[in-house]
Amino acid sequence: MADYSQYQGPNPEWEQFTQGTVLPPVGLAPGETLVDYQRSRNALREKDSRVEMERSGLSEKVSWEDVSIPTRDASTIPARIYKTKRDSDGSATAPLPVYLFFHGGGYLFGSIESEDANCSRVVAMSPYDSVIVVHVNHRHTPAFKYPVPHHDAWDAFLWLDKNITSIGGDCNKVIVGGISAGGGLAASVVLHAQELPSSGLNITVAGQLLLIPWLVHPKAYPFDMLASKERSSFVQNSDAPILPLAQITIFTDALSGPDTDPTDIYLSPLFASDEKIRGMPKTVFVVAGMDPLRDEALLYADKLKRNGVPAKVNIFPGLPHGFRRFGSLKASARWDELIVEGIQWCLSDNLENSTQVELP
Repeated sequence: MADYSQYQGPNPEWEQFTQGTVLPPVGLAPGETLVDYQRSRNALREKDSRVEMERSGLSEKVSWEDVSIPTRDASTIPARIYKTKRDSDGSATAPLPVYLFFHGGGYLFGSIESEDANCSRVVAMSPYDSVIVVHVNHRHTPAFKYPVPHHDAWDAFLWLDKNITSIGGDCNKVIVGGISAGGGLAASVVLHAQELPSSGLNITVAGQLLLIPWLVHPKAYPFDMLASKERSSFVQNSDAPILPLAQITIFTDALSGPDTDPTDIYLSPLFASDEKIRGMPKTVFVVAGMDPLRDEALLYADKLKRNGVPAKVNIFPGLPHGFRRFGSLKASARWDELIVEGIQWCLSDNLENSTQVELP
């Protein structure tokens, strides 16, 4: 049985940071609706992204264009394609790797504008060859429940399969990734892609990036896979900052319908069979130790490794879910580096497993 409780912390940098910082409140305010909550959080995320774009000079380095992706129910979802200004002017001499990205936000938060800084940073920091980032804005709760966000993610993958050449991408160098709920979407897409014969796709998934991913529906939480329920991250971190269990409950209730099966492997990829796991592309995990989602990520990483899938795991002990929003933390700079390093590792010939504890 697995026990990952040693990554709980404490973390000296976080403890010092919180002594002088008032953390933002989480959860619904009295009388606030989910739609109100969504609107206010998205406005804040978009503002923070705009400020970061200007502060860091990313606006001078990266350009983007918007596209509409058709969905299976005759609707469309927006996506934004980011490139360096050098590559967007047509001077790129060869097709570029593509990072298909899904944002976090519990399936409730996130917009096409909220990820400008996150996506531009990946483009601007990428060494050697540049990378194209495609950010997909799936439909959100409470208006759309499962499986709509996951269907949108898969439809976006199929759109990329048909259009990768037209955006300047390399068919053999596609990385699928996401943060939090977006990590769950990425894992779902890669699982789905595993089921198709290679001849059925134009693109090859070279790797996936699962960043503080949400990989299990709470009603199917795998306490039986862990040495101790009390030492599980779901119990240890039930009152953690940023993403306490109460917040996960809000997200889960908004996502789930009366017929939702919490063990559905596309909603809870951890429960995919060994047969489905074998042959998956290389996978990068970035995990926060003071996160309720910690253990499901590490369980999935161990499952992949047992089935011969190369996995690169980086763990930040004692840091909460979503700590990257606090840009002054040294760990936030390391987070940015790990995304770029992870993409490069997926594109490399390195097949070695690794686990790195990111100490302050």
